[in-house]
Amino acid sequence: MDNNVIYSMEKGFSSAGFTTLRFNFRGVGRSEGSYGGGDGEIRDLISALGFLESRLDFCPRVVLAGYSFGAWICAKVAALRREVSDLFLVSYPFAFFDQKEVTNFKKRIYFVCGSKDQISPLDCNMRVYRELPQIEKSIMVVNTDHFYFGLEAEIEDFIERAFS
Repeated sequence: MDNNVIYSMEKGFSSAGFTTLRFNFRGVGRSEGSYGGGDGEIRDLISALGFLESRLDFCPRVVLAGYSFGAWICAKVAALRREVSDLFLVSYPFAFFDQKEVTNFKKRIYFVCGSKDQISPLDCNMRVYRELPQIEKSIMVVNTDHFYFGLEAEIEDFIERAFS
């Protein structure tokens, strides 16, 4: 939660008029518990969604946005929750995790990937992106590695263009 990519996503979505919620997965930072192998983190995100929805007075457009491992968790939760209308995935770790939730998601989807990212290789992102049947899909390639240092504004601008 406390890194440059997460901050830039929150800033971009806030600027586009969204209510946002950043949280740590179990065992990260000051969160209680320990790593749950993905299953626990899925439960964390579902709980966070429930918390946010209980605080809102209307039925919002639900966009799940995640970075790296968090992108994988967002895709897994989107497969379970109908109210999710969009996925915004930064550096989805295709080199390590299955892509089936991404390719099975039939709503709006957005990718951000680094041209030099070894955890989320550009060729994997491009292959999956080309295979997606969605009418509304978008991809932005940033000339960077997995960490986007100094290029956070590109993520913010992409969100603002895509969601405003």
